[in-house]
Amino acid sequence: MATVRVDVVVGGAAGAALTAVATARDERCILYSAALQGGHQVVRVSNGSSVAFARLRRRADGSAASFGLLEALQLSEGPEMQPVTLRVESAAGDDDAATGASKCKCRCGVVASVRVRFLDRARPPTAVLRGLQRIAGRLLDGAIAWSGRRSSVGWLNRRDRVEFADVAWESTGSGCCEHVGTISSSTRVKLSFVGDERPEGVISTAAFKSEDAYVEQIASGLGGVEKHARSLLQTILQRLGPEQDGEVTVRPSVGALVSGLPGIGKTALAKAICKCLGVTTIFLNAADIFQTYVGQSEKQLAKLFESAVLQAPSILLIDGIEAIAGNRRTLADSQSALEIGVLGALLSSLEKIKASSHRVFVLSTTTRPGDVDAAVLSNGRLDQVVNIEPPTQTERFEILRIITTTWQVDQLDEVFLNQLSESTGGFVGADLLSLCQKALQVCLNEAAAMKTETSAIVCPRHFEQALAVTYPSVLQTHHVSQRQQQPTSTSIQRHSEDRSLGAFSGVFGMDDAIQTLRVSLIEPLEDCSRFLRFGTTPPKGVLLTGPPGSGKTHLANAVAEEVRRRGLASFVSVQCSDLLTKIVGDTEKALRELFVTARNAAPCVLYFDQIESIAPLRGFDTSTEQTFDRMLSMLLVEMDGFNSSRTQLQRSLASDEARMSFLKQHVVILASTTNKELLDPAILRPGRFDVHLHVDFPDEDARCAIIVQALEKVPVDYSSDPTLSSREALARHMAKHTSGLSAGDVSAILREAAMASMRDKLEATSVAIKYVLQALGEASSSSSTASSTPTPLFARRHAGGRRDNTKRPGAPRASVRSSQARRQTTDARRFGA
Repeated sequence: MATVRVDVVVGGAAGAALTAVATARDERCILYSAALQGGHQVVRVSNGSSVAFARLRRRADGSAASFGLLEALQLSEGPEMQPVTLRVESAAGDDDAATGASKCKCRCGVVASVRVRFLDRARPPTAVLRGLQRIAGRLLDGAIAWSGRRSSVGWLNRRDRVEFADVAWESTGSGCCEHVGTISSSTRVKLSFVGDERPEGVISTAAFKSEDAYVEQIASGLGGVEKHARSLLQTILQRLGPEQDGEVTVRPSVGALVSGLPGIGKTALAKAICKCLGVTTIFLNAADIFQTYVGQSEKQLAKLFESAVLQAPSILLIDGIEAIAGNRRTLADSQSALEIGVLGALLSSLEKIKASSHRVFVLSTTTRPGDVDAAVLSNGRLDQVVNIEPPTQTERFEILRIITTTWQVDQLDEVFLNQLSESTGGFVGADLLSLCQKALQVCLNEAAAMKTETSAIVCPRHFEQALAVTYPSVLQTHHVSQRQQQPTSTSIQRHSEDRSLGAFSGVFGMDDAIQTLRVSLIEPLEDCSRFLRFGTTPPKGVLLTGPPGSGKTHLANAVAEEVRRRGLASFVSVQCSDLLTKIVGDTEKALRELFVTARNAAPCVLYFDQIESIAPLRGFDTSTEQTFDRMLSMLLVEMDGFNSSRTQLQRSLASDEARMSFLKQHVVILASTTNKELLDPAILRPGRFDVHLHVDFPDEDARCAIIVQALEKVPVDYSSDPTLSSREALARHMAKHTSGLSAGDVSAILREAAMASMRDKLEATSVAIKYVLQALGEASSSSSTASSTPTPLFARRHAGGRRDNTKRPGAPRASVRSSQARRQTTDARRFGA
């Protein structure tokens, strides 16, 4: 018998880590030793220049002191453990009755992918790592591998100890060599190093925690995303978690798409999920995938997917996926050939992941879900779409609490943060972070100005100053204006002012209209339970009608100030003429985007000034593109669609959740027009504009109050006329002689009196009563002779700084009236009057 030396490793971690190995090629070895006590042992067999590494197993039919060399394989180096030298003899026959040992004739398999862990080297720089990754297949070409095998590899003039793990098979071996195979140049090799997040390789499927634990971890650092995080985690864990027993007819989804406004927290949520799961994350900014040369972009994308497969379980995070997955209907021209090619590569890679069992999940984000090709979002690819909506008041409170947790604050208790969250309707996470940063900057600037040596402490007044210059980003992405954007220091202190007056304290003669607006528009923004209690919902729209100058816009501004002062809603004002464009389809697009903006900023009051510009009578559109008719149809659709779930709210009238849901989506339309007859009847019906308010010129008492308020700003010399020696006496006299005039006309009278005083004496510091009465007389005569259509009260000319007291001929005024008459005649012909 031939004798070889055997170094037996008794116990140790190697015995538990190594799996099956191949049988020695040239020896049928039997080990005799009474010293071995374990059921499995690891041995290193050397026979001249031949070295074998094997696991021993006690033969069931052998003697108590004999072990068969079950499997052995030639390799270069074994584990560094304390050996015990024993004797091994070669069996003379094909079989041995004592041990049953026989010569192995099994076939090795072929390795498809393997992870190579460097045991003594930290992760090198990125450039070196990329080079090593490219040559790893050639360095290991021909090597024998199995999960747990340790060997060495030479590169850059040094040899490193490595360990093979996560072996995937292109084809398995046979017999005792079923899990042993050779590495070729086409084998996909993943490298890991000392200090990596998971030095031992793939996370076990049992290592995933419960879904609730992950949601709690994410919510502790990211407010207002619990619902969305739970939805995404359910899908991700189905893909990356353990396979279910039994027959599975439907494979888990390959990925998901997270959509929402810019700054709402899509990427932050995706990164938080990847971090808490602890899996390998490959981040890709989609716009960076494009390369200069043809075909390189597609190859780069394919490599990223291959890298994700090698590092499984892993998540491929694609930020801004619309850049590489654009809708093919909009990519039809030759200039978009590159985008179409990348889209094809993306679909191909997603299909490969879908058809395989690789534990890889593709998580993507976008701000424009409508621009993503339908093929990417269907058929088991990225078929889960999670839309993150602007945060509610409760979610804004949670975000503010998390941001200010580590700050040195003074009086920033939950009460103040709750008031602040109520005053930031329409703000997304990035807006709230910007608000807090500005408040902190105000605090630091204040501390620097005071040259204090103590640490800066943020207090409520710093937030009030920051809130005055911080607006919701959703209202800055469209060509609309937000009225009263600069809140004062009282904007956060809701209910602190007299609600009976509030912003309407400067509106006179409109008590009935103000009360109707409070009930139908303002109060539902705060508490809709009053309407829900009666089984109905607040009005969708309020229409203000009245002649020019009657105060419609002034009343709308008071509404804007009131909702802002009480922190109830965003107020977006739109000049309807600004929505009209020459490009076909852009007008409807602008109108649609406007309503999307209002929904995102909900609760929101959307004010249309001169709504007859976009909602005229149908059938009289003479344009070839039928712009006005199409725009009216779009407006009707949007008005019917922006509150589609109201019936659900009526089913749970006493539910706080229902009230919050209503406020979350509540968008009310406020519009004004000078002639209701110019509007299409379809827009006037209940369910669209439920409330019609007619605003007329102020009566005598209202005019008196308006004049008293206006005289406060004008330095009138009351001593010049004993009969009108007080502000109230002058106001009452003017009110009696200004019947049919508007508040603007009253301001024009005082402005004309001031100009007359300056024309008489440029250095004058006050206005004499005679000039006020003179301007009043001219205004009264003009209003008594003017038609129902308002005209300028003071249409005189001045030359050389001298007042022309001669009465002007009636030709200019007749010309104005005739021009207005012509317009009225044209409108009558157009609308069939």
